[in-house]
Amino acid sequence: MGMGPLENAASAVDAAAAVEAALLPSAAAAAAVVVPAAPSAAGSYAVLQCGEDSEYVRKAYSGYFQVFRALLEEDGEAWRVYRAPRGELPTDAEAAGFDGFVISGSCADAHGDEPWILALVDLIRRLHAAGKRILGVCFGHQILCRALGGRTGRSTKGWDIGVSCIHPTAAAARLFAPLKLPVHMPVIEFHQDEVWELPPNAEVLARSDKTRVEMFRLGDRVMGVQGHPEYSKDILMSIADRLLQRDLILDCQVDVAKASFDVRQPDKELWKKVCRGFLKGRLTSQQQQVVAL
Repeated sequence: MGMGPLENAASAVDAAAAVEAALLPSAAAAAAVVVPAAPSAAGSYAVLQCGEDSEYVRKAYSGYFQVFRALLEEDGEAWRVYRAPRGELPTDAEAAGFDGFVISGSCADAHGDEPWILALVDLIRRLHAAGKRILGVCFGHQILCRALGGRTGRSTKGWDIGVSCIHPTAAAARLFAPLKLPVHMPVIEFHQDEVWELPPNAEVLARSDKTRVEMFRLGDRVMGVQGHPEYSKDILMSIADRLLQRDLILDCQVDVAKASFDVRQPDKELWKKVCRGFLKGRLTSQQQQVVAL
């Protein structure tokens, strides 16, 4: 379970039913075809949202799509959301019109075999073959790993909830040289699954005391981040409260999560630069400029 968008059990059932409906060759399914974002000179991007919006996030932020836009969107860009558990995924023709994709968190397991997850795995492989830029967050990080030849599963260290301090590798320092990465990169975490084995030719970009692969990249067009750069404290605590009410986590784990914000704050501005820079291909161009000088 790479935690991300989470709603109640009824929503999960509704989402599963929506997937079945989307797979049926009916008039209703045909009417639900997603229209791609209009091309933009500044770039066109799609969020593949892998969970339902919680009531809290709907009221406070108008949904997770808006949370991701706040982190990643810049003036003039076109953004579109596809809700993967409902069977909404871009066709190859639609995907061709986007410069990059963001895969969100989810309450589902990236190693699961639900129909929508298998469809997402297949899409990721096609996007990668087409040379599209892909940024995966939490579940998105894990499903990228799985789709491209790695392995994921439950962490032997249990839940990681709260602000964690992750440590960039030498490879990350080189990749993000224009950003002059600090030794510690605080980020909000909420997961109990992790990457076990990287895809062939992928490299680790960051680690933490609890998670061996906090970030990875495959070439210059695929990057996964185990943490939640898009989260704020209130979003984290709203999820924690719901899981606590369902006895999925313990009071002590919630207390630790709350206390972590007293120790350090997530560096959202740094993560904004990291995620935007990779998704939009700025780092490669900046490095080429430096070499040219």
